Amino acid sequence: MNKKNIISSFFVALLLTALYFYIYSDLNENQVEQGEVATSTDSTIDNISVNSGEEDISVDVIGGGDLSQGEQPVIIRPIPDLDRKITFEEGFPEEGYSIMIEKIGKVVKELKNDPTNLSNWLDLGLHRKTISDYEGARLAWEYAKLLDGNNFVVRGNLGDIYAYYLGDNVKAEENYLKALELGSGHVYLYYKTAEFYRDFLKDNQKAKEILKLGLKNIPGSEELETLLKTL
Repeated sequence: MNKKNIISSFFVALLLTALYFYIYSDLNENQVEQGEVATSTDSTIDNISVNSGEEDISVDVIGGGDLSQGEQPVIIRPIPDLDRKITFEEGFPEEGYSIMIEKIGKVVKELKNDPTNLSNWLDLGLHRKTISDYEGARLAWEYAKLLDGNNFVVRGNLGDIYAYYLGDNVKAEENYLKALELGSGHVYLYYKTAEFYRDFLKDNQKAKEILKLGLKNIPGSEELETLLKTL
């Protein structure tokens, strides 16, 4: 990738970060309850089903965990390495170095003070993804999933990172379907999931089913109708 393309990708990534803030700020406040531990679930979209088994984790409870009583929330351990090295791929625009180092440093400092802050884990994943540290992004978002497994933004991000960057279609499908289950009113989730079935699993039939479901839940979506016509 030449320097011009990398610079373009860098600023596109910053734009996507801004888009994330728009989506995330529109979430129902009840959806983001810090300290909630995800349990094993089955994600089902019509006749598309994926079993989701969570890994064993240890939970260290500080205080009683009752936020209404002013006690500190549950801290889930192990916490991902917040001192993970910041590296830039060859050709990454030098003018972006200081920007990303500052962004990552700021959110890391806040997470060290409060590792239960879901929004900061989402931000850390986005920053890590921007510098092509896809494993670092995965670790941040998987931890965010432990904090709130019912957050569709977290699940959608994990679907993307597993599909497009880590090559794990099983986990990608699991997270995309869960994101749809939790965020059924968002066009982009149907679109991205349908693209995943079309491009990665080469299954146009499932892609059509996802888009038809999207049009059932969001009638008149031009984006979904247009994609459906191409299948």
